[in-house]
Order: sequence, then C-alpha cells, then structure tokens
Amino acid sequence: MGSERSLPLSGVRVLSQGIVWAGPFATVLLADLGAEVIEIESIQHLNPTRTNFRHIPQPLLDGRVGTYYLGRDGSEGFWNRQAWFNFAKRGCKSVTLDLERERGRELFYELAQHADVFIENNAAAVVERLQVDYAQLAQRNPRLIMVRFPGFGIEGPYRHFKGYGTIMEAVAGHTLLRGYEDSDPSQTPNSLHGDPNAGANVAFALLAALFARERTGVGQLIDLSQSEAVLQQEAYAFMDYAMNGRVQGHWGNASPAFAPYGPYPARGHDRWVAIAVSSDAAFAALCDCLGVPELASDARFVDAAARYAHRGELDPLVAARTCQHDARALMVQLQAAGVSATELLHQEEMTDDPHLRARGFFQPITHPEAGTHLQPGPMGTFARQPLVPVRGPAPTLGQHNEEVLCGLLGLSRAAYEQLLADEVIGTVYREDAHA
Repeated sequence: MGSERSLPLSGVRVLSQGIVWAGPFATVLLADLGAEVIEIESIQHLNPTRTNFRHIPQPLLDGRVGTYYLGRDGSEGFWNRQAWFNFAKRGCKSVTLDLERERGRELFYELAQHADVFIENNAAAVVERLQVDYAQLAQRNPRLIMVRFPGFGIEGPYRHFKGYGTIMEAVAGHTLLRGYEDSDPSQTPNSLHGDPNAGANVAFALLAALFARERTGVGQLIDLSQSEAVLQQEAYAFMDYAMNGRVQGHWGNASPAFAPYGPYPARGHDRWVAIAVSSDAAFAALCDCLGVPELASDARFVDAAARYAHRGELDPLVAARTCQHDARALMVQLQAAGVSATELLHQEEMTDDPHLRARGFFQPITHPEAGTHLQPGPMGTFARQPLVPVRGPAPTLGQHNEEVLCGLLGLSRAAYEQLLADEVIGTVYREDAHA
C-alpha cells in the first residue's frame, strides 16, 4: 500500500470555501489526488453544503430534503451527517473562523501565508466585503493562487446574479437542448449538471496555474464562470448555429445521426438496455441477435441515412424484440457481437455491478457520526503512484480547529481557548446561525 506522500498533489495546501456542489466537487477531486484541503467554515453562517437550516423543519425532513441526512435524523449535529457533504468533502479538514471579525480575518491571513491555493464560489462580492479578496491575500503571499467561480464570474453585467446549477444550465441553453421532442422545458428533468462540471473545470484550472507557478514563481487570480463552463458542453449545437444558422431542437434520447440509438425496454418491470448502432455491420449484428435478420436488408433500414430517416418505424420494431430479453444477458450478447450496448442500472444496483466491483470503484469509508458506507472512489489510478484508498471521511464542523490553528499556526493553548470563548471558532452552529 502506497503512502499519501506518493499522491500527485501531495504537499499542495488548498484553502476552500467551496460550497453547494460546484465547490465541493472540485475539492473531492483535489483531496483524492493528495492535496491538503482545509475547508473554511464558521459557526455564525450555515454551510449550504451541510444545511440551509439551523433546525430542519419536520415537513422538509419527512420529504426529499430528509433523504440527504442519515436516517432522516434532524437531531443536533445533523449537519455532520449530510450525504453530499460526506462525499464531496471526504479527505478534507474543517476549520471554523468568523471572517466578519478582525481576529478571524487575521487567522485566515496567516493560513493564506501557508497555503498554495484559495478557492471560493461565494456570491461575487462576498470576499471583498470580508476583505479576503485576491488583492489582500497576494500582498501577504505572492505565490498564492486564487480561483473564484461564482455562477456568472466576477466581471460582467451578471456578476452579482445568484443561482444554482439549474440556473447555470438554463442561462447557457443546456435546459432547452436536452428536453424531449414532445415536451416543453417544464418537463425537462433537473440534472444539476452545471455544478460538478464547474468543479471539474476549477480543478483543471488550478492544476494549470500550479504548473505556471513552477515557471514564474508567482501565483495568480483565476476568474471562472460556472455558466460559461457548462456552455462548453453545447459546442455541437452552438457551432451548428454559428456555421449553418440551424437551431437545435429537442432530441430527447435520440442521436443526431444514428439509429437505432437510445434506451429500449427489456424483460421485466422497469428494465432497460441502451443500444447505439453506428454502422451497417453493427445493425446487421443487432438484427441477428434479436432474431430478425431480415430487417438488415429492409430498404427502409439498409444504411445509416435510411435508418435515421425511418427511425420512427425502426424503434418500435427493436423495442418489440428487446423486451423479450433479459437486459444483462442482452448486453453481453450484443457486446460480443460488436454492438455498443449496456444495461441500465438502478441506483441500488450500482454497488453490485461486477465490473465496478472488480475495479474496486466503490470504497468503504467510516465517518465518526455517519458510520460506514460505500462511496465512489478516486477519479483514476496512476501507474507511478501506488494506489491508496480514499484518504478519510468528511470532517465534522470545526474538527481540525486545534490541529490547524495550534499545529500549523502555532497558537498557544490560552489563545486557542480564548477563540473558543469568543466564538471566533467552534464545532457547533450558533442558534442564530443563518445562510
């Protein structure tokens, strides 16, 4: 078993106010790769990745909100048992500082002097109001890299607009593109794709900045817009309009060029198999596997153009055959015949998938308050760095106050106790804590 020192980002210290899901997805990537990620929280302000309520109203706890909390338990400390936080902040540390008070800011400035990176996705003006913007921090640590990624970036007419992943998808046109042919946007499922997409972009931008610092010796400010990041996912539609003047409609699950393409029913209740046919040979193989070889020579389906033009007729014919087969058995049969296909797995089936189990994708993580649960593993393995397990659970609120403030900054026991007494730091939200 390799040590953490062998991980690619070992030795990189990241201060984070990565909130909701975009920021946390960036930190889980960085922490899994070996960075020391210190989440800067406070007992005065609720961390929206943990909770938006100091006490969760019972109707919400009984509803969908409650599913995010272990056992729907809203008792004190429930914020340490939140599912999203326990995934996206695993391997991180938590320090609580009241940045609205001078002593809290002073300690943050000291942390920044020991850090390589500060990432944050608060609303655009928050760090200026708290006096922890790049101009302030770079004076104290010119090597510091700061990544700011509010919804619309820190410049431009929309810079003070607020929103979540759904809003980023909508303003970038993503929501209109992914609807179904016979529906309007009110029927488009909420994917929240904008959040993890932004987090991945942040992690990549940070790696590029660290590489640049090796050459220049100085850090820099990175302005990243979450809405612009998700717009990059629509390059096909955007370029089609820019070059051809065509506006893409709703495709649903259809391909712009191939048929059959998409999910088809399998035998049993709510069982499905996804099939993607991109060549005449693959279509002939599909027809053989489904017991209808004559379809391959049907004039309506003889080549890709014909199949696409008659996909409305073809899809029901394929579905009438796939529904007679077990999804997993059909997936294996089609793959052996050279046809792209896979079973659609339900959430509760993911951890038993033989491929994911063989690769060790899910790993058990034990949290002191949430218990032991399987979580998705690191983004990949590195041939020159021995595989290490996920580096630890998500932190409880303020769990690493003493370790960081006394250990890294060298505060005395008396000074530390005074911070606790003054509620500059703490491990439990104040009763008047708010979002």
